[in-house]
Amino acid sequence: MADELITISRDGNETGKYLESDLMMLIEQKKVLPTDHYWKEGMTSWGLISQFIAMRKEAARQVKAAADAEAARLKKEAADQEKAKKAAQDAVVEAEAKRRVEALTFTCNCCQSRFIKPFNPESEAGDGAVEIFLGSLLIFIPIIGWLFMPFVILRGFAKIIASRIKTPHCPSCRSSNFSRREGSDKSVFSN
Repeated sequence: MADELITISRDGNETGKYLESDLMMLIEQKKVLPTDHYWKEGMTSWGLISQFIAMRKEAARQVKAAADAEAARLKKEAADQEKAKKAAQDAVVEAEAKRRVEALTFTCNCCQSRFIKPFNPESEAGDGAVEIFLGSLLIFIPIIGWLFMPFVILRGFAKIIASRIKTPHCPSCRSSNFSRREGSDKSVFSN
């Protein structure tokens, strides 16, 4: 916007010509009053300075509103970009976590379930030992205990023997048809 020359008039007498950029300062210093008149190139009649002030305030308000709208748009754009960046980072982290979980899991080829470790039948050997111990305590219960004691002890021995014969299996369907995790040379169970 070009800085135009504005003519000021008070009570019908011209008081001076000022640049438009200097006029607001003169109004603030009370050298130009709101009741004075102004004229500039292109106007058909004189206007009140109070109208000039109102137009300048409205123009300033519109410029500020446009600047605020642009700032809000830029802020929203930045927030959207940040949100998209975070979503992309979250997707990468989730994919990496999924890859790691899949690398640590077994997959049952029968029921398609995933598990960290197959069921270890050797863990049933401890149950068998407990049954043998409890069965031996049945000796202290006359007649009924004496009748059931051999069956409980034999069942405990059977569990111990079976735990050495059975293979590791899927905890869901008890199938021994499962695939090992890829790239793992470790044994399934630690010795």
